[in-house]
Amino acid sequence: MKRYRTSTVLSTAIGVIVLVALGVALWQAPQGVAQEQQPLLEYPEYPPTPTVGANPTAPATLQGTPLAQSDFADPGALSAWEFVDLTFVLEESRALWEVEEGRLKQANTAAAGNPSTHETAALTGSEEWTDYTVQVSFYDFTNGTAGLMARYSGANPQTASYYRYRVLKNSYEARPKQVLEKVEGGVATTLAEQVEPGFVEREWHVLALSVEGGRLTVTLDGEVVLEAEDAQPLSAGRAGIYTRAMGGILFDDFVVTAP
Repeated sequence: MKRYRTSTVLSTAIGVIVLVALGVALWQAPQGVAQEQQPLLEYPEYPPTPTVGANPTAPATLQGTPLAQSDFADPGALSAWEFVDLTFVLEESRALWEVEEGRLKQANTAAAGNPSTHETAALTGSEEWTDYTVQVSFYDFTNGTAGLMARYSGANPQTASYYRYRVLKNSYEARPKQVLEKVEGGVATTLAEQVEPGFVEREWHVLALSVEGGRLTVTLDGEVVLEAEDAQPLSAGRAGIYTRAMGGILFDDFVVTAP
């Protein structure tokens, strides 16, 4: 019985001491002020997603008769375009293009929704077009590849014929950065190339590709960057925009003019 009383008294004493210590701590803390808790994890501060600025003022290089133009003001603008994959892909991996906030956007792949490195194009116009200049503005977030196509003809994109200019962003290690080529039956032949530079990502740029007979000229932001002469030129075909199905790139202010 004595042992039980001794244990009880000891437990009661310890409890009183704890309560007194807690009361002193609360009395010393500022009244009405929450006690600050240190975060368990500290996350790094990520930079905000950059805002896409206004479209650039297109260099005054286009003269002549307008054949086609689009500012992609609404999704209905897509009715004048055909979107193709330049290499064979399964249906769920086909490139997806859409209009978003008044700009044409390459939006990865259709059913799968994943980015892909395969080449894709947006085509418009007539297969009877011969001599013309095709121009477009683009803004790249994460894609890294932009370009233009001219005199595209053929029912099957994998065996079609066309001229193509493609440019890579500067942060890619791949070289050359700029290539002008002729594709016949799906086989590409380089007409001219430039090792560097390419383009600066997350800035607006303006591309233009001119075809006149066998003479081809490419401008980037108003400056001539590549020229070539094709002794056996493709005769005619549609114009288009080229990139890869990786998403992260916008196009706008598309125009085609005849001399």
